[in-house]
Amino acid sequence: RQYYLYIPDSIQPEAPLVFVFHGYTSSASIIMNYSGFNDIAEENGFAVCYPQGTTDQYDNAFFNVGYAFQNNPTVDDVGFIVALANYLQNTYQLSVENTFATGFSNGGDMCYMLACQASSTFRAVAPVAGLIMEDIYNSCSPENAIPIFETHGTADNTSLYEGDPFNDDGWGVYLDIPSTIDFFVNQNNLTDLTFSELPDLDPNDGSIIESYTYS
Repeated sequence: RQYYLYIPDSIQPEAPLVFVFHGYTSSASIIMNYSGFNDIAEENGFAVCYPQGTTDQYDNAFFNVGYAFQNNPTVDDVGFIVALANYLQNTYQLSVENTFATGFSNGGDMCYMLACQASSTFRAVAPVAGLIMEDIYNSCSPENAIPIFETHGTADNTSLYEGDPFNDDGWGVYLDIPSTIDFFVNQNNLTDLTFSELPDLDPNDGSIIESYTYS
């Protein structure tokens, strides 16, 4: 298995570690360049790791969250990622307490899998256009309360905001975003909701951004 690791020259001992996961058919180098996380790491003093997925029967790179069309591959990405996190923490004196994950699409799906199955390693996850597969949801029992920061477009036509309860698109059954957030709200015993609408910086792009914060 391969990965890219970026460590700012000015990094301090026990600095945070952030994992960034690429989408289906993408790569570690593409998400590294696309996300701009190296610059963010430089500005804020943390290390950032970009793992590379394996390839499926169609020769496409992926992280194994159990897509229906992949004939149940046996790749243990949770095991690989947790082992890699432990290795990087020990080798580079990075924080065990402040290790986090984000990712796009399939990489966002991987974040939800880590939230369910590796909450003792990852203290918060931030999926972008991510979703939780039904099989992962049905067995989801985090060891620790884990914050979730989901960013999702309601018009996303690949990772559907409204979910896919009948596997119409062939990825497998997955939950809608409101139900996914409700699950973690209940898991974390959250009671308060704050709503805000972010400033509409581009009135011509046909979109607004709504923020729902549970605490």
